[in-house]
Formats: sequence, C-alpha cells, structure tokens
Amino acid sequence: MSRIESRADVLKYLAHFNNKEYEAQIAYYAPDVVYKVGSLTLTSPRQIADFYADFHQYVKEHVELLDIAVDGDTVAVALHATFEPFRDYVRNGLNFKVGTTTGIVSFVFYRLHDGKIHRIRMTRYGGTAADFAA
Repeated sequence: MSRIESRADVLKYLAHFNNKEYEAQIAYYAPDVVYKVGSLTLTSPRQIADFYADFHQYVKEHVELLDIAVDGDTVAVALHATFEPFRDYVRNGLNFKVGTTTGIVSFVFYRLHDGKIHRIRMTRYGGTAADFAA
C-alpha cells in the first residue's frame, strides 16, 4: 500500500520519483495535497505528476535521502537533489541551464493524513550533503 509510515516507505516513494514512475509516486498523496515548487502552488496529485513529467523533459533529477525523522503525522527529511539540465528550463520561478549541474540540499516536512502526504513544505539548506555523513 502507498502509505508513509517509515524510512522504508519514504525510500520507496523516492525510488518511484527517481524512476519517473509518476502514477506510483502520486499514489502516496492525499487528494487535497498542497505542494509549492518555484512560483507554483500545486494542489492535487495530478498537478504534481504533470509538473514533474514536464520538468523531466528538460532536467535529469535524482533525489537521495540524507536523514529522516518521523513523529506521528509529520515526516521530516533532508534530501540531496542533483539537477542536470539537458534543455534550458527557465519558468515557474526555476532556472536550470544546460551545462550547469546543480546540487541542492533541502529540508522537507511532510504532513500526513491517514499515511498519505497532505502538505509538503520545504526550504533549502545552506550546507552540503557531506554535512549529513555519519
């Protein structure tokens, strides 16, 4: 079942994302999910899938879990995302240019309802992925 209850569940969810398995990815979302990315606010699983299906026509993206904390209906993660644009993507408040690989560490808070992702809030971390090494 597509629910978030543990580190293993988050790893499965991220594997679907990394493999561009959008239908499997959005099965983890509540119908009224809210996610802000760039200047967009996405308010349904379909909007999120459509955004990433389009974005990944321009940018190869890979996300790695660095750290996780689970407390009831809140899951907090530190993620390292690598973006490798093969076509320029300059829209929705995002700017990725061919020839520039970008690594970003983000803190993401997922609020769950019945194990489904209901709210996604994130911010960038100023350090590097190495800050999370054991």
